Amino acid sequence: MIITAHDLNLLYQIEVHCEKCIRACVYADAVGGTRSNMWTFTQNCFAEASILHWCRVFGSRNEPTHYSRFFDGKCFPVPDGSLLTLDGLRVRLYRAAKMSEENYLRFWNNLKKGRDKYFVHDEFTATNRGQFPDLDVLKSTSLEMRDVIHDVVSNEESEDPEMHKLFRERVQWHRNQEYLRDLENDAHSLKRVTMDGKEPEPSHGEATSDSAPSAESEASHA
Repeated sequence: MIITAHDLNLLYQIEVHCEKCIRACVYADAVGGTRSNMWTFTQNCFAEASILHWCRVFGSRNEPTHYSRFFDGKCFPVPDGSLLTLDGLRVRLYRAAKMSEENYLRFWNNLKKGRDKYFVHDEFTATNRGQFPDLDVLKSTSLEMRDVIHDVVSNEESEDPEMHKLFRERVQWHRNQEYLRDLENDAHSLKRVTMDGKEPEPSHGEATSDSAPSAESEASHA
């Protein structure tokens, strides 16, 4: 399949948002576990950034960089010899999240509602601000999407050979394993600065009162 220049640029933007989501998730975890208002605020900022970038790829289909805008109606060969379709990609995302389809859609709906109400807009009269979502789900699905993008860019051709060459070099050079190793080095440095030599307190998923809520209704498509 020859990828159009427009679609290649779209896929590039999807990859960038996934990369930034993963980075924000790792950094949010690294600066947690302190009693400092400054670092708690910093953790919330990283968590909010991860949500915003994730929703640009996995949130509403109206998003210009939603993954379905590239994969809908297409199929691509993958290393196991099968053809990847949009439905097949969704299954891979469910598996990466370690969720059933039903649970993933519930998670998606809750996260999207929280993003719409408190991060893009601010419904300040709400009495229940809730908690941040499990950032591991955001990170794992973004990592899965990066793997998919690597396979597509590595195996297909496009109308823009120069951009395709640069994009292919980018995804082949910076695979998930290498990317996570770089981020873990950053995270180690952040923890040293954050704790100032003190042992951190367990606080994975911790958030202050300005965090996103959990909603109850489910979505039909994600």
